Amino acid sequence: MSTPVPFALCAYSLPHTMGYLPTKSGEPITEPLSLNAFVTKARELGLSGVEFPLLSRAPVFDGGFAETASFSGDLRESLSNDNLTLIADYGALLDYDADHTTEYMKLAAGSGASVVRCILSHILCGDRRNFPGGWQAHRNALAQRLRELLPAAEDLGISLAIENHQDATSDDLLDLYEESGLSPAFGVTLDTGNPLSVCEDPVAYAQRISSLIRHVHLKDYTVHFAPEGFRLVRCAAGDGVVDFPAILEIVRANGSRVMPAIEVAAQATRTVPMLEPDWWGCYPYEQMSRLPSALRTLWEKGRPAIEPYSSCWECGGSSADVATEEWKLVVKSVKYFRTKDLGLRTEDHRPRSEERGTTSKY
Repeated sequence: MSTPVPFALCAYSLPHTMGYLPTKSGEPITEPLSLNAFVTKARELGLSGVEFPLLSRAPVFDGGFAETASFSGDLRESLSNDNLTLIADYGALLDYDADHTTEYMKLAAGSGASVVRCILSHILCGDRRNFPGGWQAHRNALAQRLRELLPAAEDLGISLAIENHQDATSDDLLDLYEESGLSPAFGVTLDTGNPLSVCEDPVAYAQRISSLIRHVHLKDYTVHFAPEGFRLVRCAAGDGVVDFPAILEIVRANGSRVMPAIEVAAQATRTVPMLEPDWWGCYPYEQMSRLPSALRTLWEKGRPAIEPYSSCWECGGSSADVATEEWKLVVKSVKYFRTKDLGLRTEDHRPRSEERGTTSKY
């Protein structure tokens, strides 16, 4: 086999295949891909890690859950034998009490993970309008919860890596780091496509939070003009607007050992309604100063509003056709990263448990 690509595969790239999402007509996949088979697929693709939820009740889209089968056998031993790194997916922090999250971090550490990826909210498209209680109150509650969780994360050697899940600005993440106590266990999962959802440029966003990045979702979007703003449409890596070489250079320079994961975006198109004035009313005034660089991407690479953009899932495709398209985008994304010189060395991303015998710190 050729040299492994120093990236992981994220299970959320395959929402229908994994059993997280039925077809548009409500048809579930007959035989969801098991976690054991998912690990095998990642190895066959020549990747160096896997990312998935560790619990059988997996958080999915728009705040929902899916019941899935757990990994069969000793996960830590299996991944160690395959020389694969594990990133453990969790849900929104305030959906659970602190004890639940702490127990999950223990499970993740015992499974060999040193990063737990979590999210702040279920907001999409940067649309904070009608968010119960308002965003600032939510962020205050998040800071309090993080102050409860981070000491345990430090003891476990876990980085609690919060994703910019189409809700958080770069300022939000920097402020949360300070407000939660500047813990070394505080981290960010940088989703490379999601800065656009809050009207920030992905490269500039990565640069602003670079010191906090502990995990990355390598996700691309094509952007399409829309009457209310613009659309973000799933695509294979390299087919959209994200400058992966620039972002990965920033990640590499931050001094942390980061295992990025390849993630294809959600099946549903995301429309960012930034032309509606009350959308901006939920953001501080200074956020508008970051708009020009995001608009530059839209003006340079935006596609016409009338151009077809819907995925097979959005068009009502069959279960078989949706699953086929999901795999096609994953394989094409892996090929993109395999053929690009991104300045990353595979040896920099050995599983940390391989070095010290236990989960190491950060």
